[in-house]
Amino acid sequence: MQTTVNWTNSITWLIALALLILLITQLWLLARNQSLSIGRKWVKGGLNVLLWLVVTGYFLQIHWPIAQPTNHALLIGDEVPATFARQIKDSLHIKDSFTSRALTAAYDSVTLLGQDFPTETLTQLSNSAVQWVPYNQPDHLEEIQWKGIVRQGEMQHVTGRIRSAKEQLLKIRFGRQTLDSVALHEGNNTFDLQFPAFARGRSQTDLVLGASTTLDTIRFFTRATEPLKVQFVLSNPDFESKTLADWLGKHGHTVQLSATLSKNVSSSVNINKAGKSATSTPDLIVAEPANAGNAIVRKAVADGKAVLFINLTNPEIELRAINQALGSKWQARKTANEALVPISNGLNALPYRLVDNLNQFPVSGYPMAVQRTTGRIGVSLLSETFPLSLSGDSLTYNRVWMAVLAQLSQSDKNTVQVNAPVYSGLQQRIYVNNADTRARTIRVGKDTLRLSYSPINARSAEGISSFGQAGWQPIQDSLAMYVNALKPTDPMAGQAIVSRFLLTHSQNQLMQERLERNVTAQLPNWAWLLIIIACFTALWVEPKIQ
Repeated sequence: MQTTVNWTNSITWLIALALLILLITQLWLLARNQSLSIGRKWVKGGLNVLLWLVVTGYFLQIHWPIAQPTNHALLIGDEVPATFARQIKDSLHIKDSFTSRALTAAYDSVTLLGQDFPTETLTQLSNSAVQWVPYNQPDHLEEIQWKGIVRQGEMQHVTGRIRSAKEQLLKIRFGRQTLDSVALHEGNNTFDLQFPAFARGRSQTDLVLGASTTLDTIRFFTRATEPLKVQFVLSNPDFESKTLADWLGKHGHTVQLSATLSKNVSSSVNINKAGKSATSTPDLIVAEPANAGNAIVRKAVADGKAVLFINLTNPEIELRAINQALGSKWQARKTANEALVPISNGLNALPYRLVDNLNQFPVSGYPMAVQRTTGRIGVSLLSETFPLSLSGDSLTYNRVWMAVLAQLSQSDKNTVQVNAPVYSGLQQRIYVNNADTRARTIRVGKDTLRLSYSPINARSAEGISSFGQAGWQPIQDSLAMYVNALKPTDPMAGQAIVSRFLLTHSQNQLMQERLERNVTAQLPNWAWLLIIIACFTALWVEPKIQ
């Protein structure tokens, strides 16, 4: 920062001292001419007081605030058009402007325009007050974020901002299939695209604008859910429950399908029986509303397990029966007079809507929800889903039931979470939740992160690292995360660099402003020496003149 020392106050001090010495000398001369001993005493006393004041001021190093002129510059990113930069410069009334590589002098404050700046240029601004005016080209992302690691069946959310040049669609595509889309209007838009993560392991989807413009690639890791023990409690077997049971078995879950055929006559079918002990309480009960009062269902809720009710026909009456048996608070409102309402191609639901509740969590995209009490109680208003499987649309069928299982399953242990995108060379936090052991470190690729645990939650920890390598990096033994290369041509990478720089810079800016408001000046040592010598000289000359 440039500091201009103002010597006006120093000269004023010297003049004031000179006038004071002159006044004392005049008093001494007056006393001498009038032969007044009292005058000589006043002169000598005044000189001694002046000497002691000067010596005291020297040791106290008296200082005073000074006026400090400021200067300001505009630093223009490489991607900003000259016409736009000229408009910003004129509107902010800034005289000096430089391109990102032409800044040489130091300035008190700098306004950054754009986000494409070399790291070397940003480091020159550590002593300057910095403001940022982003430049976002039309049809380019301004901001984007998603979850770097998700559980299978969990909803992946891709959020961000974009300035659209016209009305068009923004889509998430997996291959040729559109997972979710949103209609953009001309101008600034915020978006929240979501879809269930159904493919295990390393996954990627494309964020596509309009017909074919790929804005970004969404890379994330999908971790498998722990195998569940599922028991069906039904009055009569049907295609819906049989298809769901087969699907659960194919995905590694232990399934027991129990049905009451007539009085004292029942049947039971087991799938993957060796998965868990048959005597343990099931993790999930799939039942019909008529079996809400069944002892198995009630015990599962009391033990903190999950129950899912399917095959509803009259939700208003059946939900009251579920509430009475299990203490839940379900309510439904009729939305149409038709027997069924379409949800998507091949998927229909009852013409009802589940009323929101404080402890109720919807399954995004479907007329389903889960209430969390002692256990977890789910309700589905879908009429039938097995036609999707019969018609070969296994992708939609997987999305529906994986999303339901994600809401009904308990939180896994040692859950690792990371916010994407992650860039190499920039610090990133990794979170570990529901830790069963108090591990001190976690390994990501070739980096070892030291974990610091939360003082209010002993099972939650976080680690910070700047990842040196790009690409897929393994986490411990079973997970992975994707690290993007820090390319200058990537606008999101440039924005991440400037954002991290401003975050670090802002931590010191408040202290810097305080220092700027309290800039002071003081007399140099040579000035104090001259004043002290002058005082001693006056004390030495005074008796000789007498």
